[in-house]
Amino acid sequence: MESDGQRAKRTKMRFEIMSKVKLCASLCICLGLFTFIGHIKLDVSLFYVQQPTEQPGVPEILFSSADNQKHTPMSAGLRDEKSLNLSSPKKLDNVTEHRVFWSAWLDRLSTTVFNEEHQRNWRAQVRDARVVLLEAGCGRPTNRLATFADGTRACVRYGIDPDQVLGETLSYYLATLLGISNLPPLALSKLSIPGEQWASVRENIVALKWSPNAIVSLTKFIPNVTGVFIPLPLRKPQGIQLTPESVSNMTIPNLVELMQWTDMILFDYLTANFDRIVSHIFSLQWDARVMERTTNNLLKTLNGDLVFIDNEAGLIHGYRVLDLWESYHKILLSSSCIFRRSTARRIAEMKRSGNAAKLLFELYRTREPFARELGSLSEGHSLTLLNRINVVHKHIKQCTDIT
Repeated sequence: MESDGQRAKRTKMRFEIMSKVKLCASLCICLGLFTFIGHIKLDVSLFYVQQPTEQPGVPEILFSSADNQKHTPMSAGLRDEKSLNLSSPKKLDNVTEHRVFWSAWLDRLSTTVFNEEHQRNWRAQVRDARVVLLEAGCGRPTNRLATFADGTRACVRYGIDPDQVLGETLSYYLATLLGISNLPPLALSKLSIPGEQWASVRENIVALKWSPNAIVSLTKFIPNVTGVFIPLPLRKPQGIQLTPESVSNMTIPNLVELMQWTDMILFDYLTANFDRIVSHIFSLQWDARVMERTTNNLLKTLNGDLVFIDNEAGLIHGYRVLDLWESYHKILLSSSCIFRRSTARRIAEMKRSGNAAKLLFELYRTREPFARELGSLSEGHSLTLLNRINVVHKHIKQCTDIT
């Protein structure tokens, strides 16, 4: 027989078990209710986010509510794959306008890599900053990586001859005229200027055998960058490769990057810079896989922006050796029939005015105290620039006529 004490103990244990079961059941019900409410809120949020915007023709790309702000810089959310459906298999049928210009909605996704205010502030910062360290880096053996007293770093380009520094500088300011923001900020400096800027590294300058009166270019050093592979549509430079059909299945980040490539194609043709993708095309004669390798003098930031570096071959040296490279420049130019509308407009304005070299010199002289001493384009090179602007303008028009 079970005693009264044992019976009471068993009843107590049964009551405790039932209490725990009820507590667990209550928690599960609450959790389910919260999850249900959360799903309702999420569905409502996505409903509002996916509503048509006031930008006609923009595909219904899913942004998180945090990124759905008209005045938020697109760089804040563009490359965030958690908030943007970047790899949707859906074919985009409105990537271009009139088949030759990147669509406005796509162009708005592209960022200004180095905006005007940032460039102006950087130039002002480094003009008088004291250099405390010169070390190897920044490409050619004649170049150096400089560290300033405040920790800022810059590439110092001495150049094999002054024309390389001039080419680098004029290429930078031509990009400014074209509205191409992919070149790092640049400022000129003279090694013999009085003051403390170069005083701490005088021994290094002597050891490098740099002329004490030389003018060098300082360009912002960009950390945390990677090499860049040539996009697939451009790896076979035979005829027109970039068309609405060839890019319609690409993801949005790839399209944004490709827009920058089309700017670079026009820019490198205008400057006759052979030391980037043109040199790859040239090397196809003996290296069939060269187009699969990273591109010379082109870097990509963590945000996916392209940075056009080391433009020393542009304009001066590039124009001097045109006979050797022009056929390869033409191959690259003809590979694309899609352009950024703003870049094409600037080229049309330069063609119409006929004074691109004058505009370039005025901008360069206004912003660089050593412009007159370093020099500018010769009359012959000014005519070459004008001729190349006409060629690019004609190419864009021909693409328009073809389509």
